[in-house]
Amino acid sequence: MAAPTGTITFLFSDIEGSTRLWERHPEGMRVALRRHDEIVRSAAETHAGYVFKTIGDAFCVAFDRAGDAVAAVADIQQALHAGEWEETGPLMVRMALHVGAAEFRDNDYFGNSLNRVARILAAAHGGQVLLSLPVEELVRDHLAPGVLLRDLGERRLRDLVRPEHLFQLVLAGLPSEFPPLRSLEVTPNNLPTLLNTFIGRERERDEVKRLLGATRLLTLTGTGGTGKTRLALQVAEEMLGDYPDGVWLVELATISDPHRIVEVAAGAVGLREEPDEPMRATLIRFLCGRRVLLILDNCEHVLDECAALVAEILRGCSTIKILATSRHSLGIAGEHTWAVPPLSVLNPANDLFQVSDIVSTVSQYEAVRLFIDRAAAVKPGFEVTRQNAAAIAQICWRLDGIPLAIELAAARARVLTPEQISQRLDDRFRLLTGGGRSVLPHQQTLRTLIDWSYDLLSESERVLFRRLGVFGGGRTIEAIEAICTGDGVDAYDALDLLQLLVDKSLLSVETDAADATRYTMIESVWHYARERLEASGEFPALRDRHLDYFLALAEEARPQLEGRDTARWLDLVTADQFNFRLAFEWASRSEANVQKGLRIAGALTRHVEIRGNLEEARAILDLLLNAPGAGEPTLARAYALLGAGRIAWCRDSSEEALGYYREGVALLERFGRRRDAILQSAFMGFLERNLGLRDGVEARFQRAIDAGREFNDVALTAVGLNGLGSCAADRGDFARSRRLREESLAIYRVTGDQWVCGYMLWGLARDCVAAGDAVRARDALEEWTAIARSLGNRWITPYLLQLFGGVLLIEGDIAAAARTLGAAEAGREALGIAMDATDLAEWEATVAQLDEKLDPTARLREWNAGRSLGVWEAIDFATRARPRAAAA
Repeated sequence: MAAPTGTITFLFSDIEGSTRLWERHPEGMRVALRRHDEIVRSAAETHAGYVFKTIGDAFCVAFDRAGDAVAAVADIQQALHAGEWEETGPLMVRMALHVGAAEFRDNDYFGNSLNRVARILAAAHGGQVLLSLPVEELVRDHLAPGVLLRDLGERRLRDLVRPEHLFQLVLAGLPSEFPPLRSLEVTPNNLPTLLNTFIGRERERDEVKRLLGATRLLTLTGTGGTGKTRLALQVAEEMLGDYPDGVWLVELATISDPHRIVEVAAGAVGLREEPDEPMRATLIRFLCGRRVLLILDNCEHVLDECAALVAEILRGCSTIKILATSRHSLGIAGEHTWAVPPLSVLNPANDLFQVSDIVSTVSQYEAVRLFIDRAAAVKPGFEVTRQNAAAIAQICWRLDGIPLAIELAAARARVLTPEQISQRLDDRFRLLTGGGRSVLPHQQTLRTLIDWSYDLLSESERVLFRRLGVFGGGRTIEAIEAICTGDGVDAYDALDLLQLLVDKSLLSVETDAADATRYTMIESVWHYARERLEASGEFPALRDRHLDYFLALAEEARPQLEGRDTARWLDLVTADQFNFRLAFEWASRSEANVQKGLRIAGALTRHVEIRGNLEEARAILDLLLNAPGAGEPTLARAYALLGAGRIAWCRDSSEEALGYYREGVALLERFGRRRDAILQSAFMGFLERNLGLRDGVEARFQRAIDAGREFNDVALTAVGLNGLGSCAADRGDFARSRRLREESLAIYRVTGDQWVCGYMLWGLARDCVAAGDAVRARDALEEWTAIARSLGNRWITPYLLQLFGGVLLIEGDIAAAARTLGAAEAGREALGIAMDATDLAEWEATVAQLDEKLDPTARLREWNAGRSLGVWEAIDFATRARPRAAAA
């Protein structure tokens, strides 16, 4: 048959564990592979498939129609399952389907669609069939009887910029339960999605992996622009499977205070501060006993503190590996340093002498491949030719193979030919070295390239470029227009100027979680822009404007974070977390600005509670509340104090929290903010209850209910009712507690504040579990789960799993309860959560019930199975474990 063209459905397959089978059963594997090939080819031909490639036991098949591809894989899997395989046992064949366009030439297909289906296949397990969303959309209404699709959600796959929404083909009578997909989410990690192609470095990647296997601390060294960070991230992504407990990136480039390293590291792994335990101790306790890879990026400017922390971690934790990047070694015992080499280059004067195929010769070198890739990104259709090959080789040689320098030079390909770029580089280097190339160090080479890029900018571009150094971590067009325009940069020209800076590789464009376009700089370019800004004399004024902008953004966000659009505003604030840090730091420096910092802190309390780093927030509030000028009694101080109280409450430091609340409420009353004072006083009632100070607590809650009627404020009424429900639960009156909480929840839904509704659902679920009402408890938990997941909260998940375990015990699914509770324990350990006395008592009571109902062997098996699950995967398991009658 003819090869399909246009939009094609691709099937990729291979046999899981085939290497092991060949080693153990070489003769049996020859027979089994022939049978396997017959099955795949027969099904492909029956359903109009075109086999265009086989590699060992792997098949690549193209179909004109997605339905034919699904029918083929169904036939293949059923035949494989029914076959008799003798000594090899059943062959476990994994399969992937994806629809997309591709170019057909030389009897093969080429294009991104092939890369995507290969990555989907890599995520599957033997016997599993995965489909991409485009395939699912084409076949979901035309599935044969006994064929179903299971939605596996969006998954990040290696080397792909955007996540892929995957589905599993479920065939009647065949296994349908498999381990977690081999996607980037399976191993806990915070690795960024890399937006450009990683070129070459195969030997370097292998060497870094080998060294990581032989040492516990590996530091990648080199000057700026050599690609230390990019190499570390690529290796980390490729080694995710080697570190089942997590791969965590700690970005230190924007940290100016060395003492903040611990809180930044703790925030990277998602830890909360625990009462009566320094965050340093919490971090080390979390890391000990886990197979974790910790990546410390850009250590050079905080070297001493970084070295001290690493030494302490290595002394206390025998299973952790640390991969650091720095311009200098950390200088501690056990460190192995490895200098990141430049990309491979050729010397045009020697290596191009009398070559027959200059294009092929030049294209073998990594530096040239990088230049071509980046040049094609700014000038579509760019390619190496016999005419420009020598010039490209000359450029890469003159730039010593430094990746950043090559990218900056390649950005000029939009307007200059390679020959013109090469000539201009030669002119610049000749001025610096007097014609002697060997005396120019790498760092000077990079600086020269950035200088050159800067010198080629127009005056408006230069002004905007240096002003962009006022930001940290990224910037939106709205922020740029508000902060950086005027006095040489017209607001109407900002977008065009930004595009010009992107074209010249001085800026990159990314899309954040809120779908906003952000302009980012790599570290070397950011430092250069910052230096230029400080030298210009504009720095203080720009910092003031930056502070004012992010104050306005925080105060705009405050009501939205407590309303119906919470998730989007959480994403918006999270995207600018580095800018808020810079704003706090600048505000704390002077009495003139400290009140603005307090206002930001008060406004962002909800964000910190749901997604933030509690230890970092505590340190920032401590800095601000004790800064010069902060002691003045103001509303800004009142709300910052209440924010500090809320954060202390989330950290289970009830006594500390109560002190903050008392001072904050007193200030609210002083300024006549009676409604807010009553609401915050009700929160004080919950804290007093936690501390055993029960006298007057119910009066606080009743006062909130009365004020709700007075002010016609449903939030006051709902908080008061919820508080009275907690008091009833303390007395063991769960029926009354449940009635009050249900009423509170119904009222609070009107406000649209999902997060507080979640808290109320949490209390309701606890009441229902205590009363043995599994149906209502499960409904409440599933709704709370959906809220927490949609808002991006992590610390609540072990608590959810514990309650799901209680529900499963009531429902009689004891094995599922054990698995869920095992996942809760692992999740609590992973997040570094230490239970307070109340939580510990509830936990021990639940586990005791389990031990009464399940024999030790089964309990251990299910418990350990649960510990191997990710928290969200475990929650999905507990949700699917709903009793059949209820599920129907």
